Amino acid sequence: MGMQVPVSLKSGHEAIQAGLKRAMAEPGVLGENARTIARIMSGHMLREEKFALRPLGLLKALARGETPAELAEMVKLAQALRIEMPQMIDEHRQIAEALHLLASSAEAAGKPEYVALAEEMLLHAHIEEDVLYPAAVLIGKYAALIRGD
Repeated sequence: MGMQVPVSLKSGHEAIQAGLKRAMAEPGVLGENARTIARIMSGHMLREEKFALRPLGLLKALARGETPAELAEMVKLAQALRIEMPQMIDEHRQIAEALHLLASSAEAAGKPEYVALAEEMLLHAHIEEDVLYPAAVLIGKYAALIRGD
């Protein structure tokens, strides 16, 4: 299995990216707002998947009491996540500001699907900050504990 981004989280990111790609193809301010979001998200999603979501791939094994071989890497990723997290949260703030603009321009253009996309993306960011990021940090702390670090 290894330390891979869980399929459920990966597919959630892919669905968001697909919706954003459709919005980017829209003319005018709506498309411009979507492209702004995509620019901010490009590096953000790479960092997020590497530091926060990959460790969650070990969660099931750890919950079963297993000791995955990737524990040392897990500890390093959790330490890196603590360093990267302020930037990632700041990017969420930037994305949220841009999503509000996207929702406004989508509403003005009569495109409720992009208003819904913006709302979905805002909720997704809150779930990451409130649950996924802290869970990844705790997994790293737990890995250090069982390794005796």
